[in-house]
Amino acid sequence: MWIDRTLEKWLLKVVGSRPATLLTGPRQTGKSSLLAKLFPEAIQITLDVVSQARAAEENPRQFLTNLPDGQVVLDEIQYAPSLFRELKIMIDADRDRYGRWILTGSQRFNLMQEVSESLAGRIGILHLETLSAQELRDNKHIGPDALQEHLWRGGYPELWRHPELDTTIFFDSYLQTYLERDLRQVLNVSNLRDFQRLMIACATRASSLLNYADLARDTGISPKTAKSWLQVLEATGMITLLPPYYRSLGKRLTKAPKLYFSDHGLLCHLVNAGDPSRWKSHLLCGQLWENFVLCELLKTRRLKTGKELFYFQDQNGMEIDFVIDRQHTIELIEAKRSERTDPRRLNFSKIRTRFKDQNVHCGLFCNTPQRQPLVMKDYVELNPLYVEPMVSD
Repeated sequence: MWIDRTLEKWLLKVVGSRPATLLTGPRQTGKSSLLAKLFPEAIQITLDVVSQARAAEENPRQFLTNLPDGQVVLDEIQYAPSLFRELKIMIDADRDRYGRWILTGSQRFNLMQEVSESLAGRIGILHLETLSAQELRDNKHIGPDALQEHLWRGGYPELWRHPELDTTIFFDSYLQTYLERDLRQVLNVSNLRDFQRLMIACATRASSLLNYADLARDTGISPKTAKSWLQVLEATGMITLLPPYYRSLGKRLTKAPKLYFSDHGLLCHLVNAGDPSRWKSHLLCGQLWENFVLCELLKTRRLKTGKELFYFQDQNGMEIDFVIDRQHTIELIEAKRSERTDPRRLNFSKIRTRFKDQNVHCGLFCNTPQRQPLVMKDYVELNPLYVEPMVSD
């Protein structure tokens, strides 16, 4: 079963307007499958294969010049970073030939450094997340009952193309591949068990403020090591760090971020909440729901953390889960796992006055069974599992 991706139209547009395109995203988000569907005539080169990566890295010029003269997909290009410099030379020799080079990679930060040094101005960059609720809703083979499973099953395409797959087996295998391949390449971790403990410690702190000292203490490593390993998790697309909202950019950089997992299904697996009964009764269910809402905002609305998407907390502890800042319009969003929320528990009226010079829209994203948004007096109530997470036009 193929599930259409909302990124398809953007990808086609970028490929048609730039000499090279880079599609990033964690492992198994469907990058290779998407490119094979959209560009079936392209030559597919997988650098995940050790022999291919070695040939490309040792003699990048010969590797590229030996390729047929057509559209080329270079999959997992982080395994052969020497290709970037040679690609620059080949692109500069024919700058008006758009769409020939399509690259994929699962390590954002390392790739961004190579791109900025070698292919700046020559390449378009897009990021592919795991499946969103909207992409699942739009598929005629996935009904409302199955859609509920998105809350604990997550969005890895393989789990939805093959519903019979056991999520525990899938995620155990996924994490093993991640630890043995991506992790060893990015960082020399001597004890993988320590890193696994760090991931579980992160999972228990999902949707919470990040404290490196506490995380290090519970994992048995130094705060410096904890910070370094968190950077690896972020670089490989496993976690998302959400900064606080301040008018001052400097404060955004110095205050503690909140930690989220980029796929809530993986998070549920790490905290043993991977089926409906355990998810609904889990002690962290509120945090799991908030993480799901964050994922939907990123996937569906393509928001950038630290640029458009933040959290808010003042010196008195007054907080809002998410703040979206776009062109003089502010959206304040509360994520509540319950079906019904006492309006007195919401902080919209107290915080919206901080944005007197801007249009402010408020949204309560809760686990209501309603399939349509409900317009209340001061806010819009909706369930992002069934409705696009949008509270303003």
